[in-house]
Amino acid sequence: MNQQDMAIVKKIFASYYEEADFPIPKIEQREFGFGNIKKIDARHLNFSGVSEFKRYLATNTPLFVSHSTAYYEFPGATPIQKKQWKGADLVFDLDIHAEGKYGAYAKLEEVKNDLIRLVDDFLIGDFGINKNEIILVFSGNRGYHVHVRDPLFLSIGGEERRELVDYIMGQGLDYVQFFAPDDNKRLIGPRPDESGYRGRFARSVIKLIRDKPTAISRLFSKDKNRDFFIGGIEEGNWSKTSLKFNDLVNRFKVVADELPIHSVDTDVGVTQDLSKLIRVPNSIHGETGLVAKIIGDITKFNPWRDAAVKSDRIARIKFIEDVPQLDMVEVGPFKKDSEQKMPQHLAVFFVCKGSAVFVD
Repeated sequence: MNQQDMAIVKKIFASYYEEADFPIPKIEQREFGFGNIKKIDARHLNFSGVSEFKRYLATNTPLFVSHSTAYYEFPGATPIQKKQWKGADLVFDLDIHAEGKYGAYAKLEEVKNDLIRLVDDFLIGDFGINKNEIILVFSGNRGYHVHVRDPLFLSIGGEERRELVDYIMGQGLDYVQFFAPDDNKRLIGPRPDESGYRGRFARSVIKLIRDKPTAISRLFSKDKNRDFFIGGIEEGNWSKTSLKFNDLVNRFKVVADELPIHSVDTDVGVTQDLSKLIRVPNSIHGETGLVAKIIGDITKFNPWRDAAVKSDRIARIKFIEDVPQLDMVEVGPFKKDSEQKMPQHLAVFFVCKGSAVFVD
């Protein structure tokens, strides 16, 4: 982004920040980092309250705004050992990896399903976290962040946090171990009312057999065979079918493969790093011009509608590279050197992505 375009973008960001709300718990205990060229050019900054933080944004208007997941006694101290760590939010990053500069955006809707599963099945269902202690945030770019502020998880260490991610991603999960023959040569397995992966596995098998009876075996195309087998699963008895044990268990691999959440980013820089700086909720992502929006109802959230810094203004931009058709916002394709008029928030998006420049 050239200096002229950066000045225009920063003016738009500054206008947004004048009215923005930043519900940051214990802000005086957080370390902050800011960036223009990189996502974090400067860190080890701290603020006494939200008002001071907003004044900084109004005066400096950085393109990237981050705060620590950790709480410190002295958040502005250096080196980091002098900060005196007091605990940290448990944070998960659901990120999309796709080819090309724009490939990830078409998959944002898919990741929402993983986000719902992460919260409902794992954080609330398996870990017992109160839903009121969970904050969902659009990252402003290619995914979503989940902030857990449950006091029970504040003090756990980096390795324990990594173990939680490993569990969510199904590291070491072997669904075959769910099954064992009993003394009566019945195949005993998980029931749908069990917790954790066992219960999820049983419920998923039942759903698959009901929705797509022949996906496991043509035997289940008959209501009698299907209902008899499902009734057995509900009791933990997986023998109520003529299929042989090993054959039956092997056919359930397709179900087991879908149980973990594969889009959770396991980089140590996210969940495991106890001094991680993460994008401030409700700040703007400098790579897109979209807000890292705190989400109320994830099922209704649309980043292009709900996270855009909307304006009545129309902007004119010139593309400096080819841009593919973007179905999610119903624009494009655009050819290099073409000029286009469009709503300001879309123009800012393409300029921030490095695909266009503003035209006077």
